[in-house]
Amino acid sequence: MRIKLKIQGVIDVIADHSVSLLILTDEDEQRQMTILIDEVMRHEIAIRRGKYVGTLQQRTNAINYLQYCLPETLSSAIKYLTNVEFCVVIVNIFDGQYSAILEDMRTGTAFPIRVSDGALFAYADPHVPLYIEKTLWDAQSTKYLGDNPKGVSLPLNTLSVSMLKHAMQQCIDEEKYEAAQQIKEELERRAKS
Repeated sequence: MRIKLKIQGVIDVIADHSVSLLILTDEDEQRQMTILIDEVMRHEIAIRRGKYVGTLQQRTNAINYLQYCLPETLSSAIKYLTNVEFCVVIVNIFDGQYSAILEDMRTGTAFPIRVSDGALFAYADPHVPLYIEKTLWDAQSTKYLGDNPKGVSLPLNTLSVSMLKHAMQQCIDEEKYEAAQQIKEELERRAKS
């Protein structure tokens, strides 16, 4: 079983300006999950959401530029040349990285795709739904906090090893030993696998 997702927005990570969080919710906006994205993906999603920062001329240019971007062009070419109906499915998480597939819904043929690229493709083409496997959703999602959250819940298994080490040191420095222990256990679990 799969859960259909929608993009709610992007939140910048204050400690690291090169990383942002893509907020995804279920259709009923009851639960959410976050995916780490880089600066380039943050920029691409901002343009498509009409949240591009710049002068009026820069915003107009960015909107006009979308018709020539790969997700939009690829979507148009696929519709014109084939009868393929794609969806993007987030299928797993391993070592802090989600994995996804671009799947032909008619044949079940699947192609691996980076999660952020799959989300962008689904956002660029409203006919390409974004899904997640229900068991993964149940394990990774948290209660949706709305449009203006004061913080975002982020499962430890979605963070890179370097981010975990930094967070563990920060917890130790702030004398949050229980949280530091949880992070240490996640690092040890990854070292074993």
